[in-house]
Amino acid sequence: MEIKSNNMEKEILQIQIALFFQSDFTGNYEEASLKLKKKLGESKVTQQLPLPIDAPSDIPRLILGYENFNLNVSKNRLDLFCKNIDLLKDIVNKIYNVLEEFSLSIGRIGFVKTIFVKKDIEELKKLLPETIRKKDIREITIRVNERKIIEEYECNNIESLSNGFVIKKEADAKEEKSEGIIIVRDINTLSEKIKENKFEKEKIEKLIDGFDVESNVFILYPDNNSKKL
Repeated sequence: MEIKSNNMEKEILQIQIALFFQSDFTGNYEEASLKLKKKLGESKVTQQLPLPIDAPSDIPRLILGYENFNLNVSKNRLDLFCKNIDLLKDIVNKIYNVLEEFSLSIGRIGFVKTIFVKKDIEELKKLLPETIRKKDIREITIRVNERKIIEEYECNNIESLSNGFVIKKEADAKEEKSEGIIIVRDINTLSEKIKENKFEKEKIEKLIDGFDVESNVFILYPDNNSKKL
């Protein structure tokens, strides 16, 4: 995995929030773009993708790029990508009002935090049986899903670990690669409950806070002296 970064020790590389609609968006994406920009300001990049009617619902139809965040709007979901949790929550509040205008109800929420830790592959080998650790292992990927109740909702609580690297851009435009461990914390309400759950703005705010706290508690990561960021 390759991810570009400016800090090489331990940091949050990206936070993604996914708001899943109970029913597919059937409105006009140009109108949606204008309403989102009215709330969020003019975007640096605007893309409307001309997809066939039968294209999968999760493929983005509208992409808005800003300096500190990006938005993807699909038929069945809206995805927000950001690095700052406070900015993310502020944007979600503004987005929610736009979704209400289109009568789009949120039935599922996903939260993905990607973290880089400057450690070598030996750190991940601690999770393997001793017979495997002795082998010439060059790549490791481990993923677990622990069901957990967060804010009264049953959730998937997923942690993925893999060795990888980030690329640091220097002021002189040179790139420096640093190896480390990529930790992906993916926490989401259950897909099978999407028709049952209807998340209003206040509940979304509480879930994002709960997901953020939970994402900083590692399930597998073997550095026991650094459980929280």
